[in-house]
Amino acid sequence: MGRGLRLMFRGPARGGYTEYVDVIGNRTFIEFVEQLEREEDLQLETFELGKDKVVIVTIAPEETKRDRDIPIPVLSPVLTRKKSLAEEIAALDVNRLACPVLPRNEGDAAAQTFRYEGYDLVTLQKLVEREYTIPEPQTAEEVIGYYARRIAQEVKLPAQFAALAPKVREFLERKAFGGPVDLNTPAMLRAISTNVAQYVTVKTFVEAFRKLVLEELQPQLLHAGRSLFETPPFPWSRPTLAAGKCVFNLVPCDNEFEKRFAQFLEKADDVLRFAKLPEQFGFAIEYTDGAGNLRYYEPDFAVLTRDGTHHIVETKGLEDVNVAHKDRAARLWCENASRLTGHRWEYLKVPQTEFERLQPGAFADLQVWAGPSRPGM
Repeated sequence: MGRGLRLMFRGPARGGYTEYVDVIGNRTFIEFVEQLEREEDLQLETFELGKDKVVIVTIAPEETKRDRDIPIPVLSPVLTRKKSLAEEIAALDVNRLACPVLPRNEGDAAAQTFRYEGYDLVTLQKLVEREYTIPEPQTAEEVIGYYARRIAQEVKLPAQFAALAPKVREFLERKAFGGPVDLNTPAMLRAISTNVAQYVTVKTFVEAFRKLVLEELQPQLLHAGRSLFETPPFPWSRPTLAAGKCVFNLVPCDNEFEKRFAQFLEKADDVLRFAKLPEQFGFAIEYTDGAGNLRYYEPDFAVLTRDGTHHIVETKGLEDVNVAHKDRAARLWCENASRLTGHRWEYLKVPQTEFERLQPGAFADLQVWAGPSRPGM
């Protein structure tokens, strides 16, 4: 479903076409969706083919609302991927790597075979069961080369294969098995070819290099503030809201919760201007996920309150494992933006369940509720 819901092209539809994805599910699937709505307090939209009609509108900044603009500062990245790790790889001391000692058992059948079992996703009935024999390599270089390619692929630095292979050999010869071994003997060749050896070797190197692949930079102010009027017109078929405080003709909302939050911003007396930040505007904040990968996320709203404070607001329904990483990155961006522009920027996260329970009347209510006394926010 996730793949199917991705648009083939970004930006305005070319040639006037509309993209659709059909999701076909049985009764069990519908029950799962309904349970998800209850547990997460969400209301997913439905569309009945042949009965309901898709309404597509065009979202664009309105010339008469230039005084509702909220310029967004452009900062240089605080994180970037290194193009090469050659020096770090050369300096790596494999004896200092933390990893379990690998077994040297020669006749371990489980190390040479693995079992594949296929299950029906709905009934959980086993449909297929097969046993595959892993081809036995002829030389240690084959295994070392394969592991080096896997590591380079995992850390997304394929050009480092030549530097990695000698380190992988050194790791297997001196560290992995608790002491020096001869990889050219038949017993050790089998030992380094097991699934366990592959997992431990790749995992150990990936964990070591992910800490080195990202470089922290000092942010610079590249632009004092990009105007939301730079956003090109784009089609929208999800909920919208007409709002006088927003620079766009309509507020493009991803779901009903965002629409209710936009209605709150429109009514709040201490909110001067606000805008849902559309993907087409191109504002994103870099962060590292739980695995150390460099990623980007796009905050939901920008809000300007009467005290002159600019806010980046993230509305949340279901929280995934990366939310805390995004929160830290957004707070850091606000700190840097405040320091570089001289304007005060703050970050605020608004979970749906808490927002519905609080029923705030002013934006200040949210700020007090989500202040320092709630460190998780």
